[in-house]
Amino acid sequence: MNGDIKTGFMYFIKGIKMLNKPGIRLFVIIPLLLNTVIFFTFISLFGYYFVETLDQLINKLPEWLSFLYWVIFPLFVSLLLIMSGYFFNAFINILGAPFNGFLAQKTEEVLTGKVSNEPTSVKDLIAIIPHSLKREIDKIWYYIPRVIVLFILTLIPGINILSPFAWFVMGAWMLSIQYSDFAMDNNKVNFAQMKTLLAQERLTSIGFGIAVVAALSIPVINFLVMPAAVIGATIMWVEIHSDKPTH
Repeated sequence: MNGDIKTGFMYFIKGIKMLNKPGIRLFVIIPLLLNTVIFFTFISLFGYYFVETLDQLINKLPEWLSFLYWVIFPLFVSLLLIMSGYFFNAFINILGAPFNGFLAQKTEEVLTGKVSNEPTSVKDLIAIIPHSLKREIDKIWYYIPRVIVLFILTLIPGINILSPFAWFVMGAWMLSIQYSDFAMDNNKVNFAQMKTLLAQERLTSIGFGIAVVAALSIPVINFLVMPAAVIGATIMWVEIHSDKPTH
């Protein structure tokens, strides 16, 4: 496979270092505030309904089984974090797509010194929402059949020993696709062409995704993952992919 995992990993680090760069700072702050509000909304909603459900469950138990509360409660908290995290990430990627497109555009302008003719007003942001949603749906449809195949392989004895590694690599690849899409879409690279370009530097793409996976697992830092990944993927586009033919 072509590319280099370390190089891909470092593109995400470069993205983190550019978060406070003049010219793109505003396009980082707005999605970041949006992420924070939505995250705590999800936690509050899930927390409320989970506590209600837990109380109902505990109330149905006999008195002598009330000690199970301290067994069930940690499980419910873990499930709350997993479910809220899953729905938060899925929702914020769809909602944040138009903002991320503008962030990628501004990042490319800073990197290349070429000012885009594409406007970035609120009206234009609203206008690109349908297109952004379509690109997100394309990614979901690409992801679903591969998840199904991996899930089936996970159930097969012997082969399922390798399933954690396969899930990890698949997750890294999908995150590379997720965040590379914004800069490429801005440059009229369609979804099929984008996959081809990323596959030409597959190890670099996977290395970038590994960095994103690692950052997502770190509390507080994970709030910065989305803008840092968009910026890092845009740097990767400018330095590796932008001069390659897409046909």
